[in-house]
Amino acid sequence: MPRGLRSSIRNVLIIAVVATVFAGLYITNSSPLARLGVSTQHTGLRLRPLEEIEPGAPPCRFLAGAEDVVVVMRTGATEIKDKLPVHFNTTLRCYPDTLIFSDYAEVFQGHQVHDALANVDAHLKETNADFAHYLRLQVLGREGLGKDELHGETWESGPVGKNDNPGWRLDKWKFLPMIQDTLKLRPEKQWYVFVEPDTYVVWSNMVQWLQTLEPTEASYYGSEVLIGNDVFAHGGSAFVLSNPAMRKGAEIYASHPEEWHTRTAQHWAGDCILGTALVSAGVPFTWAWPMFQGGNPVDMDWEDAKEKRRLWCAPALSYHHFETHEVETMWAFEQQHILDLMAVMEEKKSTAASSFFGGTDTILRHSDVFRRYIRPNLVHERTDWTNMSPDLIEHSARIAKPIEERMADCEAACIAKKTCLQYAVSAIGCSTSDHFKTGRAFRGVRSGWILPRVEHWTKSMDTCRRRGGWSVT
Repeated sequence: MPRGLRSSIRNVLIIAVVATVFAGLYITNSSPLARLGVSTQHTGLRLRPLEEIEPGAPPCRFLAGAEDVVVVMRTGATEIKDKLPVHFNTTLRCYPDTLIFSDYAEVFQGHQVHDALANVDAHLKETNADFAHYLRLQVLGREGLGKDELHGETWESGPVGKNDNPGWRLDKWKFLPMIQDTLKLRPEKQWYVFVEPDTYVVWSNMVQWLQTLEPTEASYYGSEVLIGNDVFAHGGSAFVLSNPAMRKGAEIYASHPEEWHTRTAQHWAGDCILGTALVSAGVPFTWAWPMFQGGNPVDMDWEDAKEKRRLWCAPALSYHHFETHEVETMWAFEQQHILDLMAVMEEKKSTAASSFFGGTDTILRHSDVFRRYIRPNLVHERTDWTNMSPDLIEHSARIAKPIEERMADCEAACIAKKTCLQYAVSAIGCSTSDHFKTGRAFRGVRSGWILPRVEHWTKSMDTCRRRGGWSVT
């Protein structure tokens, strides 16, 4: 845990003691908001009783409301060593209950990893080429894999996924068996949140949002993807199933396994097969974009909008394509966000009537992530960094000048265009963009931003009629 967070947690313990007084309102009444006539649309955060908080727990563990939630992590032996350890020190410390599924059962760094394919038909595994990697893995173990079978965070995905990666080809087979096995292991949970190692779930928002939903209905939420006529929740963006939805999905798979195996063999996307099975079982998909995001804040289109839903105005439930260091920094940011809420409410505790957090807006929106996570780290220029500016200035690569002069010329070209926000210089020349992106490390590229214009752009984005609530309840 970052040193600053440790000291912040110590400083907020007195706040937490006060919080338990208000949290006690919830122990004796399962629905005090309804009793008080307060809408559950904005129930806010609730805190667990102080005596239940584990010593050294991060701020996210102070939050109540996730007792009936299990987070299901889907990974694979080819990536587990690179991508999973960061979660043991960050996100998994927040979840009260977690299951980890892979293609190889093991105890990894003290955590039980289940084989999602263990109960799949043996004949299928012996005859389908996708399982060749799986069969070798069961004999040799994870440490027996060759370097060409392992991958870290740089394996690129093409239009039909990562078909050159044997672990990825196997991944599509995990979805339906994982639903069955999760239900066997956690049959009593109300909500099931499915994630991948490069998914980041904004837990402080997730626990609030789930409390606005009806767990007795067969529900399926996520960010929509369309392949042909099939609409389904994108696996990397995280998706949520209720207990009744899980049961329907497990039942249709168990009753017609050969049909779903055939469909899986003919497809490349396991999340699509799962979505098709759920819809066939009578579980409708609910589009929960832009709360669920398939992108990373460093390269998202902040201006994105669909059917009157603006990303900028909406709450943030998830992001995707996070590298390990980004999981760490985003997690630390969210822990500070929770601490800030607790500190604010200590000042307002006398007005906390309907919940500990009273009238305070406890939802973290995408715009908040930009202002408080992205913008503070923005500087004038960065070396070995691409901000993904796409508009190449013709012939700019032919100019033989020192890099400092080329950057100055590129900045001047950007400034000359009133709508230009950023620029970059690389071997192919000077590129500019009218749209903002932070970008990421990339050797050989220098990037810059016109900071006054970025500030003006940020203010121009704040045209939400109201602070956006949940897109779906």
